[in-house]
Amino acid sequence: MTNHLQHPTNLLHHLDRSIHSRAIFALAEGDDANALDTLLMALCEEQDLLVGEDITWALVRMRDVAIDPLMNLLHHTDPLVRHRAVHTLGKIGDARALGAVITATYDPDNKVVCKAVFALGQLKDTRAVPALIGLLGHSNREVETMLMSVLEGFGAITLPHLIEAMHHDQWQVREHAADVLGVIGMEEGLPVLIEALADAQWQVRFASVTALGHLGSIGAKEALLAMPADSDSRVAELVIKTIKRMRVRKTHA
Repeated sequence: MTNHLQHPTNLLHHLDRSIHSRAIFALAEGDDANALDTLLMALCEEQDLLVGEDITWALVRMRDVAIDPLMNLLHHTDPLVRHRAVHTLGKIGDARALGAVITATYDPDNKVVCKAVFALGQLKDTRAVPALIGLLGHSNREVETMLMSVLEGFGAITLPHLIEAMHHDQWQVREHAADVLGVIGMEEGLPVLIEALADAQWQVRFASVTALGHLGSIGAKEALLAMPADSDSRVAELVIKTIKRMRVRKTHA
């Protein structure tokens, strides 16, 4: 008979982290009817980040039964709980959570938004692309960087959306779309990037020059060579530097 004091639930707050971790995974793999509720409560209350990650992986092992409760936690008042819930849903990677994770991209806490964007990249469901495109021009730099990485991962399917975003009323959206077109690096983005070299906003022109440099094609270089001297010194200097780098790449080809 198992000693009651050694039951995993009674070891969840043990001072020894290794015992603590073993207790968490024992709950996930055992036959305790209350294991899921216990782990969800621990996910909400645990302060140690490493232990919190153990709880996440224990819930990932429970998978199907954990999805709905985790989606419910996305409405929790504590942003840390919402962050952990969307983090766990991303690791589970089940398409049933897609709508809930998309909704989390509207969270008032930017860390939750950033994690939701990352989770959508983990889910790899192309139905998330329009929602991700809707975040272009986000004011938070961490979200902006994560979004660029995730959209790059979706690749060619994002191109029509990004090309459309290059004509958005907000220049921040156009700038961000140009950045993403650059990291994706596909020639289909060339015409709209060339068009953006005449954008009224210098930041958009700057991003478009950078993107053309990433493309590195003959068409991209010809567009930069034909570009009139820009009225903004930052853009003008970037054009010169970018053309030089493109020439170096051609020399080594």
